[in-house]
Order: sequence, then C-alpha cells, then structure tokens
Amino acid sequence: MPRARLLGRLAAVVALASGASLLTSCAGADEAPPLPDGLSVEVRQSRLDAADGILVVGFTNAGPEPVTIDGFELRSPTLEPGMSYADPFELRADGGKLDIRIERTPTVCDANADPADATVFVEATTAEGPRDGELRPDDPFDTLPRLVDTDCLADSVAAVADIRMPETLRSEGAGLDRRAYLDVLVEPVATGDLTMHLGTVYGTTLLNAEGGTDWVIDRDVAAGDAPFTISLPVKPARCDAHAIADDKRGTILPFEITTSDGRAGRLDRPAGDALKSELYAYYDERCGL
Repeated sequence: MPRARLLGRLAAVVALASGASLLTSCAGADEAPPLPDGLSVEVRQSRLDAADGILVVGFTNAGPEPVTIDGFELRSPTLEPGMSYADPFELRADGGKLDIRIERTPTVCDANADPADATVFVEATTAEGPRDGELRPDDPFDTLPRLVDTDCLADSVAAVADIRMPETLRSEGAGLDRRAYLDVLVEPVATGDLTMHLGTVYGTTLLNAEGGTDWVIDRDVAAGDAPFTISLPVKPARCDAHAIADDKRGTILPFEITTSDGRAGRLDRPAGDALKSELYAYYDERCGL
C-alpha cells in the first residue's frame, strides 16, 4: 500500500485501529528508507514540566542536511500508549535542535517492564524524500525510571494508607517565640495485603524540624490499622528575606517510604494554599522579618 503520513491522520488511525498502535497499522511493501544519520533524541522533564504532566522530547540533527520531522510517537513499556506529536518542524543541518513538549500518559506499574526499552518512532522528510524509523532516546536525567519509581510508589502507598497534610498550621506563642506544628494524618485503608514503613520526613529549603533538619518517624503501617497523626514541630530552615519570594518547593514535604511489594523512595506531600500561606506567615514572624 502507498506509504501514509500516519501522524497527520492521528485521530482517524486511532479510531480504525481500535486501540492498536497507530504507527504500526500501515506497514507495507512500499516502506520509506531509514532515518538519516546524525538524528538523535532525548527525553527530559523539569520540575515545572513534572507538575504539568509534560515530557520534553528533544531532537538534534548532527547531519549535513536539514531534516523535517513530520511527526513522532514516544513508546515506552512503562507508560501507556498515546504520546504522539503530529505538527511538522524543521531541524537545520550540523547541530539543529528543538525541544517538543508532549502530555505524558499514565505510568504502567509492571515489575517486568524496563523504562530503558523506550523508543521514539519518527517520520521525517529530507531532500531525498520521506524517511522513517525508530530511535533509542537518551535519558540523561533518568526521567523515565524516576516516573516509574515515583508513580508506582504512590500507587503502592495508596493501597496501604492515605497520608494527608493538615489544612491549617497548629501553633503557640507569638513573635520570635512562636512554635508551630504540622499535624499529618495517616489513615490506613480498611483491608489489604500491603504494608509500608514510614522512615523519615525530610526538611526542605524553607522548613526544617525544630530539633534538627529532618523528622525521623520510623513507623510501620498496615491496612486495617487505626488512623493516627504525626506531629512535626517545624522551624524556618534559615532566615532569609528572599526565601519566600524565591520559593518553589519549600512547602512540599518528602516522605521516605518503603512498601512490602518492593517499592521505595520519596513521596511528596504538598501544602494546600491555605496552609502554605500560614507557613509563609509563620516563617516571617519566627524570623522577625
């Protein structure tokens, strides 16, 4: 069959394929030549991209001729299908670069799936005509393994208990003598087989434990346990008039957790808007700013 530029007809292909991979549905005898030498791709994600559910797919053309990328699909065994891009763009010769941001699909928590097996199927056009093929993306910051670790840990933790930041800050005293506490609620699910160990809650760039930097919890939790509250005495990490203005993650507490299904790592719990405002006000008051 004549070669189709599949990504330009994404919606139609998905509908006809009934969930099959959109870029393998029209393989035929009249296939295009392989991708030109010098074309490479990498996957990244900044903190802001992570918050927005975005992956960055960065293309580089080190070859001697310009290349038009007609579309691509990022495929990973640890992410659900559907990460495609169909808006053509050009890469100049000898080092042309462009970052494309795409919405990432949900994580697949399969112990046998390896994020290193990700590929990017690319449809391109050069002066000689259409090209297509698969590229193995570089992952310089281990973005894909991190997504698996973070998301699958969150799923495992949710199967044991809900860890909930308070809506408001509990405090006593005033001014430089004011002391405050974050009362974190841990509410186990009613039934289930998984357990978890709460190790440490780590201090942030803005907030530390009253008696040091981090809060050591060291407590096991199982389904069916009674709900309990962890009270975290909190103080400013440092008194800096610019700290709040520059803050991005200072009110997000990382919980170190290990689950009985083999997941381990840090699970972030952010303060809501009201609590964040109270923490900023407490920081200013405690520091005398």
